[in-house]
Amino acid sequence: MWAIVPIKSFEAAKRRLASVLSPEERRSLMLAMARDVLTALSRSQHLTGIVIVSRAPEADALAQSFGTERFAESPDANLPTALTQAIEYSMEHLNATGIFIVPADVPLIQAVEVDRLLEEHTAVTLLPDAEKVGTNGLICSPPDAIPLVFDGKSFKPHAEHAFKAGITPKIVPASSFSLDIDTPADLTALLHSDPGCQTGIYLEKSGIAERLPDVDNGPLNSRG
Repeated sequence: MWAIVPIKSFEAAKRRLASVLSPEERRSLMLAMARDVLTALSRSQHLTGIVIVSRAPEADALAQSFGTERFAESPDANLPTALTQAIEYSMEHLNATGIFIVPADVPLIQAVEVDRLLEEHTAVTLLPDAEKVGTNGLICSPPDAIPLVFDGKSFKPHAEHAFKAGITPKIVPASSFSLDIDTPADLTALLHSDPGCQTGIYLEKSGIAERLPDVDNGPLNSRG
């Protein structure tokens, strides 16, 4: 079982946070989140290895730091195509019989949960976002069990593809995979849940935390 972690361009990461974060802060945030995700996956007892899917230069340093594989998708590939290419690579060159697609912006995940999900997995396991609209984690055995969507609204299509393939998907709502970071409110929720993760520490040390809206009391005072 191989984890596949797609990482978009760090320079263009998280544009929905542009109202509160500078381009350099968004880049640093993306790196912190990726490190949280890779830390959890690297501590899993049930994963054979990890494949980072990215053409970004920073991906090389991450792959070296965590001892992972790195796969560079085609220059014109969208996310589903990039992941499909990575799955084909994993099957052909890594002998993968199962894959666990994990986005790099779910920094609250933990190794113990990853292992529990893998222990309970059969054919297709879906981890939806909090609104049950997108897919924040997908486990497939075999790796190409279903076509991939990943268009921001992929949870229902992924489930439908599984049923069309004769597979009843295991759906795991309300997991730590539910929180993906896209908005200032997501950052605030992360700080309330686990301020000690690498992403939380970055938000505090950088001063970003003080500029975020508080989910209970409205916007916090800004220092700039």
